[in-house]
Amino acid sequence: MTTEETPAPTPAINADAATTPEQAVSAPVAVTYTDEDMVYVDPELRTVVGKVEFNKNGNPKKFEMPIVESMGKDGKPRKRSLTKRYYPWGTYKSMKKVYKLEGKPPKYEPNVTLDDVIEKALEQPFW
Repeated sequence: MTTEETPAPTPAINADAATTPEQAVSAPVAVTYTDEDMVYVDPELRTVVGKVEFNKNGNPKKFEMPIVESMGKDGKPRKRSLTKRYYPWGTYKSMKKVYKLEGKPPKYEPNVTLDDVIEKALEQPFW
């Protein structure tokens, strides 16, 4: 008797799972887009979320932004209206101009108060 090795089974590939915007948010992958690609953009992070998906009738699908709970002054969650927010979409060319997706990063604004800066300037003239 001869023993033959059986090849390992290959996992099923789901083509729809790789193209959903949810997958793009959870697993960032370095993808290059052409200027004609229709994409969803996250305005706060200035990143492309994924390619736009269309319904059967040709309209783009709405892609909802996740709800971020913010805390109030007393440590309790703030009451917010339940308005849904959606990612803006458009061609990559227009989105990179509007939201400045490419180029140098935004200017860093430190969270230092004027009092802290004056104290440090009095202690160290050249900091």
